[in-house]
Amino acid sequence: MIEIVRMPVALLTLPLLLVSVDAGAPAPRVAAMVEAVKPALPFPGADDSGAVPDGGGDDAKWFVVWPTDPEETQIIVRANPLHPDTQKIVSAAEGSIQRAVAVAERKAQAAYDRALDELKRTGKTADLDGISLDDEGAAGQRLDAELELTIELIEPAPFQIASSIEPTVTGGSTGVSWQVLVPANAVQEGSGAERRDRFTASQARLFFGAIPKPTVHRLDGQPRYAVNLSPAPGGFVVVIRGNEPLLKQVLAGADWTRLASIK
Repeated sequence: MIEIVRMPVALLTLPLLLVSVDAGAPAPRVAAMVEAVKPALPFPGADDSGAVPDGGGDDAKWFVVWPTDPEETQIIVRANPLHPDTQKIVSAAEGSIQRAVAVAERKAQAAYDRALDELKRTGKTADLDGISLDDEGAAGQRLDAELELTIELIEPAPFQIASSIEPTVTGGSTGVSWQVLVPANAVQEGSGAERRDRFTASQARLFFGAIPKPTVHRLDGQPRYAVNLSPAPGGFVVVIRGNEPLLKQVLAGADWTRLASIK
C-alpha cells in the first residue's frame, strides 16, 4: 500500500515541475523576435536591475534587457549610464531640459495665480496641471530617444503619430509584408502662448501576415498623421522606436524570417 500511494504523488509532481520551468520563458512569437534581432544587437545583457550591463563597468556603450517572462513583449536596448559617451550626451542636454522645465514652472505658477483670483472672485475652483516629465520638452524627448531603443511585438491596429514628416509605406522583405517608417523630427504643437516644441523619435513598424497596404493621411493640417489598416487574422506588428542609428542597424541586420515562420 505504501508504494501505491507514492507513485501517484510522483506522477502528479512531474507536470507541476514542467509547468514551473515553462512559465519562465517568453511566448513563442516573442522568443522568435528575440532570435530574429540578436544578430543585429551584439551587446551584453542587463544585470538583474535592468539599469546597467551585466557585470557593470563602462566598456560597453549599449546593453540589452531581454524579455524573460511570458507576459513581456518588449526588448529594450539602453545606453550604459557609466559609458563616457552617455555621460557627455546627458551633460550636454541638461541645460536645455532645465530651461524647458523652468518655462513650464512659470506657466504653472501663472495658472495657479489666475485660479486663485478666480476662487476669490467667484468661489469656483479650477483644475490645475502640475509639472511632469512631459514638461522637459523637445530636449528631454530627444535625449530619451538617443539613449534607448525599444522593439515591441503588438497586434495590428490603426495609429496616429505627431510628426512634421509624412510616414512612408513600403513593401517589406524577408518575411515582412509592409513597413511604415518615420524619421526623427521636431514638431510644433499648438500656437501662441500654448505652442510647444516636441521631438518625435525615429520609428519603424513592420507588418507581418496578409495585411493590406496601410494608408496614411494628415489630420486637419496638424503636424499629425493617421495610419489606417484593415484587420487581418493572424497578422502582427513589430514596432522599433528610439535611437535612429540603432534602429537602422536592426532593420539591416535582423533575420525576420525567423519571426515570420511562427504562426
